[in-house]
Amino acid sequence: MPVDDILELDELTDDGAPMPRRRGRSAWIVFAALGFACVFVVVEIFANLGIKDSIGHAEQTLTVAQAAAGRVDAADGNLNGADHTRMDAVEPSLQWIAGGDQATGLNEVSVATDNGDWGAAVEARPGACFYLHLTSEGGTFYGVGTSCTGQEALRATDPRW
Repeated sequence: MPVDDILELDELTDDGAPMPRRRGRSAWIVFAALGFACVFVVVEIFANLGIKDSIGHAEQTLTVAQAAAGRVDAADGNLNGADHTRMDAVEPSLQWIAGGDQATGLNEVSVATDNGDWGAAVEARPGACFYLHLTSEGGTFYGVGTSCTGQEALRATDPRW
C-alpha cells in the first residue's frame, strides 16, 4: 500500500466521507496562554503598586538621617557620638533606636557607631531593610537586607542602592 493511500485513508471517516478539518485549535491554545499571562502581569503590577512608595519613603528617611549625621559630624568632628540618643536630639522628626534593635517602620531608624563609622537601617516592609553606612574616611555606602539593625548597616558596601 503506497504512503499516499494511507494518508488518504486517515482523512476519511468510517462511512467514507472526508474528515472535517479542525483548523485553528493550536492558535486558540496560544491565545489563551497569552491572555492568561497578560492577566497575571496586570494582577502582579497592582498587587505590588504600594512597594515603590514604601521604598521611596525608606530612602527619604535615610536621606534625612544622613543629613542629621552630617550635623553631628560637623559639630563634633566625627560620628562616634551619633548614637540613637544624640540623633533624637538632632532630628526629632524620626524615631531613633539603638543599633542592636530592629527597626520596624518607615520613620524608625536603628543606628550604630563603630570606630568612627556610622550605620543606619530602615524597614521598607517586613523582611526588607535599607542600609546607610558612613565611614570615618568620608565614604558613603548603601545596602539592603532582612535584618533591620544599625549593626547590619555598618556592613553595607555598595556605592548605590
